[in-house]
Amino acid sequence: MEETNASALPRFSVLQQRMHTLSSAALRAEVGDGALHLKAGQVYRDTTFIPVSASHLQAQDLDSDFKAERGRIDAIASRLALSDPVLHQSLSPEDSLARMLFDLLEQYRTEALSSTTSHIGVQRNIRYRFDAWCALSKNSGLVESRLGILLFTVIQMVRTRLFATPIDEDYEDLIEATRAGIAPMIGESLLGLRRCTSSQSDYAVHALKLAQTIADMIHQSQDERDEESDAERVINTFALLLEDEAALSEDAAIASGKKSTAFEQHNGEYQVFTREFDTEVDAASLVRAAQLDAFRIQLDKQFQALGINCRDIARKLARYLSQPQRDGWQFGEEEGYIDGRRLAQIVTSPMETRLFMKERYVTKPDSMVTLLIDCSGSMRQHIEHVTLLVDGLVRSLGLAGIPSEVLGFTTNAWNGGKSHQQWMAKGRPALPGRLNDVCHLVFKDADMHWRQGRKNIAALMKADLFREGIDGEAVEWACQRMQRVDVSRRVLLVLSDGCPMDTATNLMNDAFYLDNHLRSVVEQREKRGDIIMGLGIGLDLSRYYRNSLALDIAQPLHHRVFVDIVALMASSIKRASMR
Repeated sequence: MEETNASALPRFSVLQQRMHTLSSAALRAEVGDGALHLKAGQVYRDTTFIPVSASHLQAQDLDSDFKAERGRIDAIASRLALSDPVLHQSLSPEDSLARMLFDLLEQYRTEALSSTTSHIGVQRNIRYRFDAWCALSKNSGLVESRLGILLFTVIQMVRTRLFATPIDEDYEDLIEATRAGIAPMIGESLLGLRRCTSSQSDYAVHALKLAQTIADMIHQSQDERDEESDAERVINTFALLLEDEAALSEDAAIASGKKSTAFEQHNGEYQVFTREFDTEVDAASLVRAAQLDAFRIQLDKQFQALGINCRDIARKLARYLSQPQRDGWQFGEEEGYIDGRRLAQIVTSPMETRLFMKERYVTKPDSMVTLLIDCSGSMRQHIEHVTLLVDGLVRSLGLAGIPSEVLGFTTNAWNGGKSHQQWMAKGRPALPGRLNDVCHLVFKDADMHWRQGRKNIAALMKADLFREGIDGEAVEWACQRMQRVDVSRRVLLVLSDGCPMDTATNLMNDAFYLDNHLRSVVEQREKRGDIIMGLGIGLDLSRYYRNSLALDIAQPLHHRVFVDIVALMASSIKRASMR
């Protein structure tokens, strides 16, 4: 992965990560739908993208204001809980501007309903979000154009009517002239909105009329003054989504916002030009023995200085990664199955009640954990931090009696290697698929005891292992290896700092090819029962992994990081058991 690609993903602080987790939980609780979650600020039900077509609820706005973010979640929850999307879609007008306003009016209806039926905290959060958006819109110059002030005025008039609250005095003088001019044309519709708030179908009659009236005014203004470019700028500033639901659901590349043309032209099937030069190697064999010893000594000193309590982490891991297993019988019980060997006691000791036996269950580890490490170029700068984290997790898993595997993925060359050369020799066929030599690294096998594997893990410190990253194939490979271990639960932790990146593959297909494949692999493996989590090295990986945690690499590694990872495992296991 190149630095430019890594930086395209949002960097998350620990506080932002916790806010993201709480927001997802709040959304599920308020709507009563356990399948809802957030990816990069966007709403999903399982893997289905749910568009939020309202100007004041866009994810990129006010993302550093946690109270505004909570108001956004409450407002989205009100729409999901109180609006029938099928009915709304059937009533939506064809004109894009009218549809934009119709969507917005329905959002305001649900917020008004929610504010009258929900706790006072929800009311305050929704109001705070709207006020913050109004201030942002004013400061960004939205209201400086004729069309901008028209839309802003309509929004203020609708909100004050539905919520029965006065217009903020900061905007009263600003919109007064425009309000006086349009009030006669939309006054009747505004009254109808207020009367019919509790009925979506009745409300829609007045919303459609109001939306079409304003849309006609905007179209007329464009025709008269040739303000098309101004209209486009205002609409983009409002960020009211004009595309239909099908277009919006092109989630693609939650990382990039695009679907891969090459991926779709092969009917969603991932292509590999050749596997002839792919390798799977023991990582320790790539490092001189003396250098490996030196790495291990260096890591031991650093880890000891951190003061991580691995036994405490091991206890927490055992709690969530163990399951009750039958372990024979308990005899001399007062209830249960009759113990045939003690039937004679009924005659000899009629008062004796301990004649029964029960099945005995003990809690034993019945899971395995694989750590899959992105060994692409941009990870090199973080590798000391990552190696200490991996070392601590493997120690803790070993102390808990849970088998673990440590794997890595990179390429054998930059910019394509032998695969790329073979492609050129064969006449450069179009859309060749993956076009580099994959290198999969085994640092610790699942059968290897954690104490024996510690030395091999130190091979992560070798700098020249890091080239490019083809994440989707690596996730598939790691999941296939886990199938060899006879356990009931398999957990994959992917440590990465950005998007999949291979220059040759992207250039000869498109920039989103590997991106789309990774999301497809994660989705399919989760459907098969694998539990996959993304640990973002200073970044948010929620766009790829439903279960993710952003690690703050600016801070020294400490005990709390491991506790947060265990908590992620616990919540991921619980969520998987509910599917």
